Amino acid sequence: MIVLLGTLDTKGVEIGYIREKIKARGCGVILIDAGLMGEPQVKADISREEVARAGGVSLEELQQRAQKSSDRMQNIQVMIEGAARKVQELYREGKLDAILSVGGSMGTAIGAGAMKALPLGIPKLMVGTHFYPQYLGEADLTILQCPTDIMGLNPITNLTFEQAANAICAMAEAKRLAEKTRSLIAMTAIGVTTPAVMRLQKLLNAKDYDTVVFHGNSEVLDQLVEDGQIDGVLDFAPIELIRIFITRETPWRASRLESAGRRGLPQVIVPGGLDMIILRKAKDEIPGEYRTRKIYMHGPYVTAIRTTPEELKQVAEIMADKMNRATGPAAVVFPLRGFSAIDREGFAFYEPETDRILLEGLKGKLKKEVQVREVDAHIFDENFIREVARIYDDLTGGNVKH
Repeated sequence: MIVLLGTLDTKGVEIGYIREKIKARGCGVILIDAGLMGEPQVKADISREEVARAGGVSLEELQQRAQKSSDRMQNIQVMIEGAARKVQELYREGKLDAILSVGGSMGTAIGAGAMKALPLGIPKLMVGTHFYPQYLGEADLTILQCPTDIMGLNPITNLTFEQAANAICAMAEAKRLAEKTRSLIAMTAIGVTTPAVMRLQKLLNAKDYDTVVFHGNSEVLDQLVEDGQIDGVLDFAPIELIRIFITRETPWRASRLESAGRRGLPQVIVPGGLDMIILRKAKDEIPGEYRTRKIYMHGPYVTAIRTTPEELKQVAEIMADKMNRATGPAAVVFPLRGFSAIDREGFAFYEPETDRILLEGLKGKLKKEVQVREVDAHIFDENFIREVARIYDDLTGGNVKH
């Protein structure tokens, strides 16, 4: 069954066209209306009144609010929450094999919000005109950008709509994650740690583990841990802690580094990338407070700033607090000769005395059950990589299936 979601007061004709194309492919459709104001242009299976109630407010109250204020976001948030609850309900009842959402900026916000509430692996296709990163996050959404505004049927938009209908029906045929046959380790990496992680993968695969690698700031990793898909975590690049607690770019991710501990999974933490603050800015856009520090241009619009002792001391306190609350086995493996490709002897960010602040902070705060292993090596060195694999293997009791 395909769930089709959109605002039927503004996009009803177009969504109705997509519904007929899905049916022509032999797939069933459940149509959800997330519109707020005008009359629906086609009839929904789940009405906008039901969606609003699921979000905690009646549609009548939302419409009254809209007439008194130009701030739409509060009302949109209600419809996001209501749509998310409705699609979760359909999924639990076995009535959702895939979901297709259609919209402009408001419809994209509602559609993406509802889709992100569904488990990884459920096909999610978003057809829209405007895609903002804050709407999409890191969920497994597939995006089909409409070349025109979604306003009426015509030969150009009809082709996009028909492609979307065909795509979601095909995607629904492969909607489940493959069954696991070996313990699955979730790993993190960023560009300046990638060579080490690639070699570590080979070692772990040879020890009969499967591995899946995420970028250092990964919401999906936490989601998979919570869903029970992951058997252990090897966090080789916990650099998101800096974005959350130092630069405060993503404060809503404050639970980072907690999911594995909460579920009692084995976890090994390596301080990969903690020698730097990464800014998505060109060099001439760097804020003034960073301009006197060591700077490394990773790309035209990606700038790395060397972390200070004070920042690493703060990171140590945060890491220790999170690891001390872990209910499963945990360890830190610390490379004494640098954390990244540019934190090694002869390179821009090499400051072993600064890195040691992180080590001393961890040793002073971690409970005795969390082991700290110091390795006189750089993060890329073979003996360090082998030690990480050995310690993870020890924590699991030699690849015990969890």
